[in-house]
Amino acid sequence: MRRAVVPLFACLGVFVSLAPAAPEPTEAPAAHKPRATDVTRYGPAYRYPQAGWDVVHVDGAPYDRGYQQGRLLAKEIAAYVRMLATERSAKAPADGWRGARQLVNAVLLRQIDKECLEEMKGIAEGATDAGASYDERDLDLLDVAVLNCWMELETLDSALDATPTGLEKKKFDRPGLPRAPAPKPIKKDHCSAFIATGPATADGKIVFGHITMAGLTAGPFVNVWLDVQPKAGHRFAMQAFPGAVWSSQDYYISAAGIVLCETTIDQTPFDPAGESLVSRARKAIQYSNTIDDVVRALGTKNNGLYANEWLIGDLKANEIAMFELGTKESRLWRSSKNQWFEGTKGFYWGNNNAKDTLVRVEATPADSDEKPEKRVWEPDARDEAWLKFYKDHAGKIDGRLARNALCDEVLAQPTSLDAKYATAAMAEKLSSWATYGPPTGKPWKPTDEQKKAHPEIKVLVPHPWTVLSSAAPPKG
Repeated sequence: MRRAVVPLFACLGVFVSLAPAAPEPTEAPAAHKPRATDVTRYGPAYRYPQAGWDVVHVDGAPYDRGYQQGRLLAKEIAAYVRMLATERSAKAPADGWRGARQLVNAVLLRQIDKECLEEMKGIAEGATDAGASYDERDLDLLDVAVLNCWMELETLDSALDATPTGLEKKKFDRPGLPRAPAPKPIKKDHCSAFIATGPATADGKIVFGHITMAGLTAGPFVNVWLDVQPKAGHRFAMQAFPGAVWSSQDYYISAAGIVLCETTIDQTPFDPAGESLVSRARKAIQYSNTIDDVVRALGTKNNGLYANEWLIGDLKANEIAMFELGTKESRLWRSSKNQWFEGTKGFYWGNNNAKDTLVRVEATPADSDEKPEKRVWEPDARDEAWLKFYKDHAGKIDGRLARNALCDEVLAQPTSLDAKYATAAMAEKLSSWATYGPPTGKPWKPTDEQKKAHPEIKVLVPHPWTVLSSAAPPKG
């Protein structure tokens, strides 16, 4: 699956090198045509490999399209379950997975809407019928729910730290030695993204891009380009994983002209009565016609887990927005209202550093003594790189410059798994330029410790840039 390595010089960015820029991308490339022998079909669904990606199309009612995906990706779904089980417990993965199933069943499963649950059930049963299993049993709804809720599970501890117990302001006289202060959490980089339009772009139309950052254990699995033709709502394409009903990375394009991506921010409190982001994000891309629709879908009955800064575009209105969503706190900036951050007219960006003070305060651990006024935004290295990119290229941003930025070693941290971008003309066709593997061109090798803990972990090697589309492959 990983056949080629991109030379480093092909992706050195505009910020860090005097080497030649990345080759000028073609904005209207010919559709990729896989060989007939590379295409696997199941009813109206199909899959084929493309430059490190697995392109998958599913079609129809929720259970039906889930069953199709399960049949086509059964091997990968079972492998992803095994990998995440080792993430939960390297020494006792089956026990770790049982614990994850119980937690999702107790806390999240009933906060996912019926359409997503039906699709998950179809995925589980399709995969099982194609031979997938785990721990000597068939896969079931809970297994697929854990795959889809993984990002929420990963943020649950931090969300609970930010959720008050009611004792925070109460003082107790504790005998003995004073407690040492709690260690500050280590900030992790998870994704870089931008969206631009109007005065910031060369043609005045939308350009957006996104880099996924995650652990190497995710490397073999978040390379699914999933094209969904639902019975109800809009057709859409998204970067996903085996068994997905939403992206979780997140990078979406819909036939209604909505483009959507996000970067995570510091975790805000957990509201157990809220709806899982799995179904809120899915509804946002499948049923939205406007930016207002997207904001409403993401923000209504929000459980707070996997807090994000969403970048949204409406190709029809040529409007972009930045929606920072905590739990109870949120902030929306819109191009139509001339609302910009740091004066970047026509340009929004994200890189895990929340910009709104109230959202930042909401993410403060409940027992922290830190004063709210200390929670103001300060630019980090990636913020400064995006600001420099805007300063240098405002009014000229196009596909070529998008690619250069996404290959930059400041914005594409060592934990980068891929990069994607699309112009308005491409997004209208549900197409996107993409590269799988570290966009700087440097292979990412697992450590000996990682190999021991995760037997199926692999070296993540870069692949050539390619155009992912929703065009059906020819029948041989």
